[in-house]
Amino acid sequence: MAIGSNKRLLLELDKHRSDVNRKTINSCIEDLNLEKLKPIVEMVAKSRAAYLCELMKVSANQADTGPSAEQIEQLRTRRLEFAELVDATNALEVVIDRGYLDIIEAESH
Repeated sequence: MAIGSNKRLLLELDKHRSDVNRKTINSCIEDLNLEKLKPIVEMVAKSRAAYLCELMKVSANQADTGPSAEQIEQLRTRRLEFAELVDATNALEVVIDRGYLDIIEAESH
């Protein structure tokens, strides 16, 4: 009997979590469609490119002693930016996949 109660509790908790996430997230991200997602993809791609370009710049300009502290710091800054954008984009994909957001059709021009 306890197993049935546990499963029921978990199902109710999952439903509540879904409802709360949908209400909370959907209220701050309105009218989501492909056109609103494209700039995010482009921003992440530009950040990835900046990170890799920085790596190439560091490797082309390094001394025999290896990259300078300043070069490493710039590379770290680019990595942190890129990683943060990837994490945020992945979080957005999860909420879309779980149905926490209303998706609308793109406007025809």
